[in-house]
Formats: sequence, C-alpha cells, structure tokens
Amino acid sequence: MDAKTIRKQFIDYFEKELGHTVVPGSSVIPGQDPTLLFTNAGMNQFKPYFLGEIDPPFRRTVNTQKCIRVSGKHNDLEEVGRDHYHHTFFEMLGSWSFGDYYKREAIGWAWTLFTKIWGMDPRRLYATVYTDDTEALEIWKKIPGLPPSHILKFGEKDNFWSMGDTGPCGPCSEIHYYCGKDLEAQDPRKVNSGDADYKELWNLVFIQYNALADGTLLPLKNRHVDTGAGFERIVAVLQNKSSNYETDLFLPIIEQIEAISNIAYDPGEDGMPHRVIADHVRMLSVAISDGAVPGNEGRSYVLRRILRRAARFGRKLKMKEPFLYRLVPAVVHILGDVYPNLVAQREHVQRVIRAEEESFGNTLDKGLELFEKEARKAAKSEDGLLPAQDVFRLYDTFGFPLDLTRLLAEEKGLNIDEAAVEAMMEEQRERARAAGKFKIRDVETLNWTVIKEGESSRFVGYETLETAAQLMKYAADEDRCYLVFDKTPFYAEAGGQIGDRGYLSVGDRMIRISDTRKIGEDIVHIPEEGCIESLLTTKEPVLLRVNAGIRMDTARNHSATHLLHAALQEALGLHVHQAGSYVGPDRLRFDFSHFEKISDEILNNIQHKINEEILSNIPVGEEEKKYSEAIREGAQALFGEKYGDVVRVIRMGEISVELCGGTHVSRTGDIGHFRILSESSVAAGIRRIEAVSGLAALSLAEGEQAMLTELSAVMKCPKEVLPEKVRELQRHLHQLEKNNRELSGELLSADMSAYMKDPRNYQGYPLYVNRVRVDNMDYLKEMGDKMRETMKSGIAVFAAVLNDTPQLLCVVSDDLVKAGIHAAALVRTLGKELGGGGGGKAHMATAGGRDVAKLDPLLENIEKILLRS
Repeated sequence: MDAKTIRKQFIDYFEKELGHTVVPGSSVIPGQDPTLLFTNAGMNQFKPYFLGEIDPPFRRTVNTQKCIRVSGKHNDLEEVGRDHYHHTFFEMLGSWSFGDYYKREAIGWAWTLFTKIWGMDPRRLYATVYTDDTEALEIWKKIPGLPPSHILKFGEKDNFWSMGDTGPCGPCSEIHYYCGKDLEAQDPRKVNSGDADYKELWNLVFIQYNALADGTLLPLKNRHVDTGAGFERIVAVLQNKSSNYETDLFLPIIEQIEAISNIAYDPGEDGMPHRVIADHVRMLSVAISDGAVPGNEGRSYVLRRILRRAARFGRKLKMKEPFLYRLVPAVVHILGDVYPNLVAQREHVQRVIRAEEESFGNTLDKGLELFEKEARKAAKSEDGLLPAQDVFRLYDTFGFPLDLTRLLAEEKGLNIDEAAVEAMMEEQRERARAAGKFKIRDVETLNWTVIKEGESSRFVGYETLETAAQLMKYAADEDRCYLVFDKTPFYAEAGGQIGDRGYLSVGDRMIRISDTRKIGEDIVHIPEEGCIESLLTTKEPVLLRVNAGIRMDTARNHSATHLLHAALQEALGLHVHQAGSYVGPDRLRFDFSHFEKISDEILNNIQHKINEEILSNIPVGEEEKKYSEAIREGAQALFGEKYGDVVRVIRMGEISVELCGGTHVSRTGDIGHFRILSESSVAAGIRRIEAVSGLAALSLAEGEQAMLTELSAVMKCPKEVLPEKVRELQRHLHQLEKNNRELSGELLSADMSAYMKDPRNYQGYPLYVNRVRVDNMDYLKEMGDKMRETMKSGIAVFAAVLNDTPQLLCVVSDDLVKAGIHAAALVRTLGKELGGGGGGKAHMATAGGRDVAKLDPLLENIEKILLRS
C-alpha cells in the first residue's frame, strides 16, 4: 500500500465513518503566532479553540499537517540520519474533538484503525497512559486483543501534555509499535527508552484541565481530544520497512541522490549522507514553498543551517557543485498531490535553494580546510578540544552553524566548548545591537530628578500635535538633557520610525526638541540646547508642539512603506517579510527577505502599482483590537516582535493590514507620489529598497526634468530621442577608442630597432630592457612577437604598469631557447622581486607583482638579479 493511499484512508476513516470535518493543514510558517518558528504540531491552528478565545465552527475535525521540528524541546536535528525515524520535516495525521467525544471513543477508534483497517498485529502494539489516569487505563484494559502486559504507566514527562506553564493541559495516551523481528524477544521496559525497535506511532491527548500559575489543575468546562500520528512511521510499518527512508516517501529522493553522486545508498552507517540530504531537502522545499527563505535571523537562519548541513553531507558524497535544487522535483512528485503549493512554487523553491547553495559553496571548502587544520592540532591535545575562537571563526567567517561544526567534531572524536562559543556569539550580537542603538551614556545609572509623582508619558500624538504638559522628571549626562512629561504628542523612535522633532515653550522662551526616544516605558524628549534652568524649575505646564511638516513627511513615508511591503509580496511571493526599516521625513528604507536581485521591470511595476494605490486615495484606517482577533483577521505581525494583548491595526483597504504603532496619513492620496531610488543586497537573502515620497519625490522628478531639459539643449535634440542619441555617441566613442588602440599598437611596434639600443649582457647574449606605456597585456605580447621577429638572437624584457601593478613580458629567441634559456624561468625570478610571480612558455612568459616602487630598481639591476637565479 503506497503512502498516498494510507494518508487518504486515515482522512476517509474519520470523515466518512466518524463524521469529522476535514480542515486543511496550515502553513509551516505560523502566521497567527509570531513567537513560533515553525508549525510543529497539528493543534497549532486550533489554539484559539483550546484557549476558549472563540467557539469552534465544528466539533470534530481531521487533517494532515506539515510539521517542522528543529528547535526548542521538539528538536530532532541531531538524530536525523543517524537513526531511521527522526526527521526535521514530517506529516502529522490528526483528529480533534472540541467538547464532543472523549477518551473511550478516541482510544477505540485508534485501535480499530490500526488493527482492523490497517491490519497491524495487536501483539506488537503497546498503550501507555499517565500514571494517574485510571479512566484511560480501564478503557485500554477492555480493548480486545491487547495483552495486559502491553498497557504501561508513565509519568508527567512522557504522558502529560500542556500548552505552556499555564492554560489547557491533560494526560495523554500513546500507541507504540514493536518493529523487531522476534515477537518473543519483546520487552515492555524498552518502551519510551529510546530503543529503535519500539516506535511511538500515535499520541492521544485528553485536554481536561486548566493549569494555574501555582500548579493547581482546575477541570475544564469542555473537555477536548487532540491526537497526532506520525505519518512516516506508520507508512514504514504498513510497507513492512525497517526504515522510514526505504518507503515511497523518501526512496525517490535517495534514488536521485544516487544518480547525481554515482554513489549507491547503504542502509547502514555509510548511508547517513543520503538520509540527511533526503530529509533536509524535504524540509527546505516545504518551508520555502510556504514563504520562508534562508537568512540570518529567526526561522530564516534555521533554513540556512539546514541547507548548509545538507551541503556539507553532499561533500561526503563528492558533490561539490550545487545539487540540492536538483532534488526538488522528486519532493514535488512525492508530496505535490496533497500539498499543491509545492507544485505551484517548484521553480521558486529551486531558485532559492540554488542561490543559497552557490553562496555557501564559495566558503564551504575553505571552512572545511580550516576545520581539518585545527582538528589535527586538537587531536594531539590532551583534552581533544577545538579552540572556541576557531569554532567561532568557522561560524563568523565561513558561515558554519555551530551544530555543523559539532557534527564534524564528533566524527573525529573531538569536543567543543559550546558555552565559550555561545558567549562569543552573544558578544558579537551585543556589539551589533549596540552599533545600531542610540547612545545614552549609562542609561541604567541616569540620575533622575523627580519633580512630580504620578502617571507619565501618556502618548496623545495620534490625536493632536500639540498639548500642554507637566514636566515630571529630568536627567542629564555630559552631552544631553532628558525630559519626561505627563503626556506628550511626540512620537518616540520605534518600529523603524524616527522620533518626532519640534518645540516646547516655557514662558516666552521656545526650546527646540531635536529628538524623542524611549528609555524603558518613558518617552524622553531631548532639547537641542541641553538643560535649561527656567524649564527645570518651572512648576507651570509647558506647551509641547511637534513639527507638523516633519511629522507629515514621516507619515507619508511610513504609509508608503506599508504599500511597498504589500506590493513586494504580490510581485515576488509571500516569502517576502520585513527584515528592518528606516522611516524618516527624508526617505524610507525597507529591508526584506528575498534571494536574488529584482529586475528593473519588476521594480517599475511595483512603483507603478503603489502610485496607482496612492491615486485611488484609499482611506487609511486605524483601530485597536485584541492581538488574537487582529491576527485571525489577517493582520501581518513581525516575527520576533513583542506585542501586548491589545494592538494597533493599520488598514489600507484590502491592500495592506499590519500591526503598527507608527504615525500614518489619513488617506493614501496624502502620500502624493512614490519613487524607488535603489535596490541592493545587504546580506545573503536580504534585499534593500530605498525610496522617497511626497515632496521629496516631487523634487526628484523636478530635478530629473531640469536635467533632461539641459541635456536636450546640449545635444540639440528633443527629449524623446535622447536615449538613441546617447547610444549613437557611445557607438562612435567605442569606434574611436578601437581606432586609437590599433594606431597605438602600430606605432609601438612599427620600428622595433628603437627598443634594441644599448643592449645589456646576460651569459654572453644581448639582453634588451625597456619600460613602455601600454593599455593592456595584449599590447605587450604584440610587442614581444615583433621583437622576436626583429632580433636575430637575444633576450628582451618589456616592463609596464597596468592597473597600478607592475607587469613584465620576457621573450627569448629560438636559438637561445634551444640553448636552455627559457623565458618562463627568467620571469619567475623577476616576479619574485616584485612581490609576485610569473610563468609561461619557453619563448614568451609574463610576470606580475604588487609593488610598483620595485619596478625601476629591478630594471636597473636586472642582470645581477637574473644571474642570482
């Protein structure tokens, strides 16, 4: 029975026989939970039902869910390929009851499917229960065909499930399968021991409690069932395979690896590279098709780690060229019918993987050379420890994830001081964070003077740009003064948007506020003039006024950034996610995940679309909502960003919905105009667009118009034909340059007798030495050919400076070549004198160096230098 049939039978059993609603599995990118790297269980999308946030639209449901487990407590990465049943990506077959049926039905139906429909041998099955779950224990005892010795009790670690430290939780009951050959050799004590012959196939979770912070378990009003079965393991059992990798879920990929590498798969230890690669390319294909891309942060870095790990195992199979992308069609063949997104995104997945392979391939071999060098040293040491600084260098310079270096070390019986390496990584991260942060000297030790107790920093800047405010406290360091008021219209820098600027008025004095920042929960105003005595001593309210022009220009750019984000996702794909931004009054900068340069055509289309949306004058709505409600309604949240229970949602019609605390225009038409200035790469997998809007975009257009008018006048042609006129001039210029080069070459080689004056002596033969001015090495070689034709017997050396480096050409007549004087040997000696090297043929050779200053001394003493060789 093939895997597709097994998957369908599971779904049909629960849907058609047991009345479950089929709900499509969610993406492996958990859009509703930015705190989660990847979807790691089928229940992820049903969290709101378990938490009681919303009522489920169905009481029974079933599906198959794509899952990735590579971090946290669910991290199987180190076991992948070593054993035959752990994977980074797997499918979870799941069934759920939301306040409907409970333990008796869930256990009975699972047993029926395994033994009656799929025909598993009951003598090989084991049931585990939570030690205090007498209800489940009694149900299992009544299951026909299950030996009493195969019903086992386990504690909280193995058989109690919880969503977190608090919240819904309950006991679980697992079904395990004995895969060994000898039924009589079974030992119940090996269940949950890590023995590969006893595999967990299905986990039935019974959610019946609400855990409180003090550890109290309160019964839930509605009890739920959450079951998850490992599809790959079930397929291996039903196909009578001892390894998941020998099933039709992996074998087509392994066969393709064999074809590319020309190395046959070994089911034993030597087959680990095949298994790792097959597993990893499945994970990469699924994750990238769902919108993830390799990068340096969060889930993007997980993909990069997995891909680089697979690339390294490719080296063990002698595959040095990019190969992973060639395996993607095999993944699509296996999974495409149930996950059509894989089919639609196949070419995109291949492009992303190939680009990443090519990028890492440039450094992988150099990194492996460094590792081998340091490993040899470590092997001779008493502790067998790789120096932490070398492990860090592999990470920092060559892009080796720590787990890849750990794997390499284990293969050679070496150790790594991971704590020391992690400390170095954290120091680097801290330096990066500090480099990008506003510098306030000793923030924690600022000596605040409190003028008035009470609430402070209430932000009113969404409603007004000026307000009367009471100074609550202040502090100072050597450079700045920091002011905190009870309320303020000034926006403090956050989310990429710069802090407001403006003024405060105290009495008849106006003080410029040059910046606004956040320190803790305080909105801190920084006056340009430092601490003003009259301000610090006043007990009267002061007037705070935001610079309306700067605020409006900033708001235009911020709203334009949201439109740009949406346009990029539409044009390039849902893998595009914000990776950083700057929003100021002058311009906007948007960093985003993408794997290749964007063509001018696509950039123009994006720019055009945004300007269409600006002209449509779409209302920009803002409202506060519960975080869970906003996410359910489709609002985009930034991965890793911390959000409160209530969030601010910025909506631009159906085009863009994002969680955002920044300031925005009222309608898209207020943006005025949008222009892209540049698109570039800032890191592997991260692109950057810089753009302007509003008056800045208008000024750019006016400047370009003025430039075109001037060019039109200079070229004496209408603006419309300027491009063709310039191309015509370029063609003319190229022809002139070509004619000039040909003429120069003719002049240089017209009369070689000029270069044969005052010959020097080398071993009794004439040596002609000349320094010439030429544009490239081809001219030198042309002169060398002419010289060989002209001189009857002798040696000639021509020297020139090309691209700020000294270059030499040496030619030897045929009679002296026969006498054993070779140009290649001569230039090697001369090249060393210049700090470089040389080589070539016996009759003509070239040399180059690094130091131009050494060229003239070499030519003056060339006879002595050659005689030393």
